[in-house]
Amino acid sequence: MYLQVRKWLLCLALLFCQVYTRFALEKPPAAEVANLVVTGSLVCLDGEFKEKACGTTPEILGLRTTGGKVYPLKKHENVDPLLVEKRLQTREFRLTLRKEEASSPWFELVKAQFIRGGKVYDFHYFCEVCNITTHAPGICLCCREPTEYREHLAE
Repeated sequence: MYLQVRKWLLCLALLFCQVYTRFALEKPPAAEVANLVVTGSLVCLDGEFKEKACGTTPEILGLRTTGGKVYPLKKHENVDPLLVEKRLQTREFRLTLRKEEASSPWFELVKAQFIRGGKVYDFHYFCEVCNITTHAPGICLCCREPTEYREHLAE
C-alpha cells in the first residue's frame, strides 16, 4: 500500500510540474507596434520641438508633413545622414516610423526613402568587398573599408 501511495504522489507531482511549467512559459501577448509611413520635409527642431534653422550638426531632426504635423526622430546613426548626405539633393522624404511607447514624443526611424522629381528612391551604403549593406555612411563594420553610397528607384 505504501508503494501505491508513493507512486500516486509521484504521478501527481509530475503532473503538477508539467502544468505549472506550461503556465510559467506562456508569455502575455505583446502589443504589436504598427509602423507609420509619413511623407514630408525634414526639419531641425529645438528642445521644445519648434522648428529652427539647421546647423551643421542638428541635435533634433523631425519630419513635417504637408498638414503641418511634426514627427520628432529619435537620435540614431541612421537619422543623421538624412540631413548630412549631400548626394540626396533633397529634404523631401517618405519615412517609415515606429513609436514604441505611447507616452514618448519620439519616433524611431525604420526605413528612409527620399523623393526627387516626384519619384521615390531607396538609398543605402554598400561595401563591395564584403557585400554588406548599411544605412549609415562610414566604414564597413566587417573589413573597415569605406562604404559606397547607392540609390535606386523604389519598387
